[in-house]
Amino acid sequence: MGVGRILSVSRPQILSSTSVIRRRPLQCLVWLLFFILYIHYISRRPSLELTAPQKPPPLDDIPTKIWQVFFNYTSIDPYTDSMQTWIAKCQDYQYTLVSSVGANAFALKHYANRREILYPFFSLRNPVLRSHLFRYMLLESEGGIYSDLDIAALKPAKEWIPPHLKSRVRAIVGIEYDHGAGEASPGVDRPRLQFCQWTIAASRGHPLMSRVVADTVDALRALAIDNDTMVAEPRSSDEEVMRFNGQGVWTRAVLKTLSEATGTEVGWRNLTGMRESRVFGDVMVLPVGAFGMAPMGRMREGRGRDGEAQALVRRVEQMTD
Repeated sequence: MGVGRILSVSRPQILSSTSVIRRRPLQCLVWLLFFILYIHYISRRPSLELTAPQKPPPLDDIPTKIWQVFFNYTSIDPYTDSMQTWIAKCQDYQYTLVSSVGANAFALKHYANRREILYPFFSLRNPVLRSHLFRYMLLESEGGIYSDLDIAALKPAKEWIPPHLKSRVRAIVGIEYDHGAGEASPGVDRPRLQFCQWTIAASRGHPLMSRVVADTVDALRALAIDNDTMVAEPRSSDEEVMRFNGQGVWTRAVLKTLSEATGTEVGWRNLTGMRESRVFGDVMVLPVGAFGMAPMGRMREGRGRDGEAQALVRRVEQMTD
């Protein structure tokens, strides 16, 4: 009696479930195909554990672009001679002189989605601080060669990189001064070796430029906090500007990049006394006589003398301090 009851219940259940296929064959076929495709996709999808991290795309060559910036409200006439040297020596290069208005338009175009950079840049009112940050933004976004207005080109930019290194170099930096192991000058608080940032070359999107853009903004915020003021107008001395926004932050960024390229810490001991260019990863470091030039006929501590064969640029006389 109990067994018959179980059979009588089970048979209708089995028949009712199979009748679904008979009543809706198309719908069941669609679901079956979906299930097969899903299993096929799962089986072919690469395992996350086996997927190697993707490397960033290779950088392009340094673009044939010359950038200079004029943010001051004084006459540009004293700079015309040095500006002309870039046009004359770097023929076939695109030359651009960027004004303060042009810099704002450039920042809006390239940093609209990076408000952590855009807002501090627009808030800065000091033309020196704006110029220091903007040169890095130019090269990060467009690449090419940046140089201050009071720097004259001595040799064509296409000759800066030796032919056997052209396929490797994606950024060029120059040592401003090299004090080495000598005694520091009385009253001077600065590192043994420092890179100049009045002339820089880099490919578009180079990690060095991305680093220094971010580091400069962070340094500006730190400077404002230290002085209990806003980023717009930090009350700072010239030494603080150089340390937080100029050659100081630039030198630290360069050394970090060189260290990452070599897998070991790079400091002044690795670079002091250089007589020829050296390449660290894809960054070519020029000796002190190439970019770190004193004005004509003058010597500066730890710097080369104007007229040396390795000199690529020179600071014009009227702008010396």
